[in-house]
Amino acid sequence: MAKAEMKEMSGRKKIIPLVMALGNKIINALGFTEKIDASVEWDKKQWAISPGKLMKALVLSTFMDIRTPLTRLRDRFAGIDMRYLIGEEAAESDVNSFNVGRALERLGESGNCEGAYETLALTAVQMNGIKMERLHSDTTTISFYGEYDEDKMELTEEEKAELLQIEKGYNKDGRAGCNQAVVGQIVNEAGIPIVSRAMDGSASDAQWNEEAIEYMRQIQQEGFGSGIYVADCKLVNNELITKMMEGDNKVNFVSRCPASFEGKLEGRMIEKAYREGKWEDYGQVADKKGAASYRGAEYTETVCSHPMRLVVLESSNLAKKAEAAIEKEKEKLAPLARELGKKAFACHADAAAECARLFNGKNAKLFVVTARIERATKEKWPRGRRKAGDQPKIVEAFKVVVEQIQRDEEACRLFIQNESCFVLISNVLDGLSGKELLATYKGQQIVENSFRLLKHPQLASAIYLKNPNRIKALSMVLSFALLVRAIIQHRLREGLSKHKQENPGDILYVGWNGRELASPTYKLLYEHSFDCYFEREDCGKYSFAWPFVESKIRVGTLLRLMGLDVLDLIE
Repeated sequence: MAKAEMKEMSGRKKIIPLVMALGNKIINALGFTEKIDASVEWDKKQWAISPGKLMKALVLSTFMDIRTPLTRLRDRFAGIDMRYLIGEEAAESDVNSFNVGRALERLGESGNCEGAYETLALTAVQMNGIKMERLHSDTTTISFYGEYDEDKMELTEEEKAELLQIEKGYNKDGRAGCNQAVVGQIVNEAGIPIVSRAMDGSASDAQWNEEAIEYMRQIQQEGFGSGIYVADCKLVNNELITKMMEGDNKVNFVSRCPASFEGKLEGRMIEKAYREGKWEDYGQVADKKGAASYRGAEYTETVCSHPMRLVVLESSNLAKKAEAAIEKEKEKLAPLARELGKKAFACHADAAAECARLFNGKNAKLFVVTARIERATKEKWPRGRRKAGDQPKIVEAFKVVVEQIQRDEEACRLFIQNESCFVLISNVLDGLSGKELLATYKGQQIVENSFRLLKHPQLASAIYLKNPNRIKALSMVLSFALLVRAIIQHRLREGLSKHKQENPGDILYVGWNGRELASPTYKLLYEHSFDCYFEREDCGKYSFAWPFVESKIRVGTLLRLMGLDVLDLIE
């Protein structure tokens, strides 16, 4: 067994960056390599490094600079002790794009890469005692550079139909012309991606929600609780609500009620809340500067033949935005009025029609415009020298004079009322207060955080686009990298919470820029441990090096919150 000791930073030999050593420890504990090797068909005589170890190398490569293209794996691992991370038989030259691409292809062809991922994710949940009370769902697009040609893959029509379809289009970050696939995830409250599935590039959120509901039932049947499924308003339609309410094992959910659902149910509930005036003050849900304050009104209505809880919520921030929108529209009307006043019209009807056109738009209806149409005449003489008896032609012109632009108080009141409110819909009828239900829904941001790594087109270059199976496997591997990061963050936060309970007066000043530690993240540990590494000595032992004493103290403190010591990372 390798041993580690402490020492000051020295000239580098083969090293293991601290975050990579930590990631390696978690990956080994989950049995990732063994799971991949058991999921694919491969001949040990033909592989210098097993598919599982190559996939492990790909995961570990993301614990360095994630913006470096994955095709440059040899550059990523230059100077890294691959013998320790991958195994004594590993040669740095074998961890290359060709071999990794081949391993991705085998994993994608197995038809079990996503199932293997979900098994690993649930194992992580069990091992770390992670709660499953909230399950957030959403989709994103993974964009790729390069091309591939299905016609060269020698597939039957049935096999082609089952392939992941990579399509060009606008991805969810607004980039045009991207080769993209859609990835759907279900993430728990700790940010652990429990389910991660790659779908065709044209797959809709509604399609994903239909699949995700089935995954929710599977998770419940496997004994992982009955957490609330949180998704955006694409979840709310008659078909999916009926599906979630089927059978004895219903799927509990909360979502935002769409404006057009069930005969504009949202608008009717908002109107009812203001008419009855039975509001409850919820205060702030988020603990941060500038967070919105809410008040809510709750109702139970029959929706899709089932009782549903509807919570009308008024947001102080949305109300401010609505008020600002009114002022912005008023500012737009002033220059229109000036330009209108410069125009001359041939008849009264034309002037009235133009006035109506400008001031009868959707947002102009928030104002009362007082205007009058003035008739003016002028003499128009024929060209040339006037003769005796010539008379001028009297020409009429009509001008619009805008006298005043005032707010229509009733229209503005209704606008602010509708724009500052939204309605949550849920089949969770009891057990949670309205404020708790709102907090559950607002946690949806956690799935967006999970998607950040997947949204970098640089992560996959042409070598990984040889066929769609590689992309499906790559999606799984990147999701697993997210899983490892989420475990690190969860353990940091759980450790900090426990530290505060046991040591109420002991403040840890190891946050950003030496500030008090609050809500630690993987990124914080990464930044603090920059240039902290283990170095392999000639005797086979490992020493730990750090650039500054402050780095050693901060990293040591964060690791202790996780129940680890620096020397525990090298086994």
